[in-house]
Amino acid sequence: MKTVFLDFDGVLFDTLKEAYILCRYAYSRTDYFSKIDELEYERFYRYKFLVYNSWQYYYLMELSGQDLTDKEFISKYNNRILNRDKLSEHVFDEKYYGARKDLMKNYNEFWNKLEKPFPFFEDIKKGVSNKIITPIIVSKKDKTAIEYRLKQYGLFIPTENIYGKYKLECYKTKAEFISEFMVNNNIKTSYFIDDNSNNLEPCKEYSNIKPLLAGWGNIKIDEIGLTRQSIVNKLGI
Repeated sequence: MKTVFLDFDGVLFDTLKEAYILCRYAYSRTDYFSKIDELEYERFYRYKFLVYNSWQYYYLMELSGQDLTDKEFISKYNNRILNRDKLSEHVFDEKYYGARKDLMKNYNEFWNKLEKPFPFFEDIKKGVSNKIITPIIVSKKDKTAIEYRLKQYGLFIPTENIYGKYKLECYKTKAEFISEFMVNNNIKTSYFIDDNSNNLEPCKEYSNIKPLLAGWGNIKIDEIGLTRQSIVNKLGI
């Protein structure tokens, strides 16, 4: 069986609308059910690739209301990351995850409609049922939300093979975590599928990790990733 490490947001599920609603609540206390500002959401969607930790959404929201060119937006964002306001981003992050728990508990029907699986999710289910792959989730999303959503759509992965925000924050990169996991579990080679090339770039340090960029996710502007079918072919599912 092939060992396949998978990101969650942007690879298995389209979670952008949920992230946006949580972000605008955490940033400006906008009600969950308020009408979406289409222009702001368009910018949020376009620049989501810059974010690979939830606290970074604080700076995305800070800039998403401004009319900037791609070059200006990315430059200002990178400058804010270099000059972080750690107190504000911490408060934002706490509100972000608190809002998700609130939605899951008190507005579950609404929350369930915010994110849907990509067609690739069914390919992974097929690979599991046919005993072709062993999937391991590596995501900056909180583990509880991941487990809930996987079970909802019929993919049952052992809890010890799901690694979320609090586990991964102990590592510099996902690749570092994957390499350590492979050594500890005597895994010779693996695939790592993510929609953020920033997460795949460090795989260059580990020749036994084969990085695959999911082209249907929130990839960089003008970046071309792999199609669903090409990844299915590589995995043999």
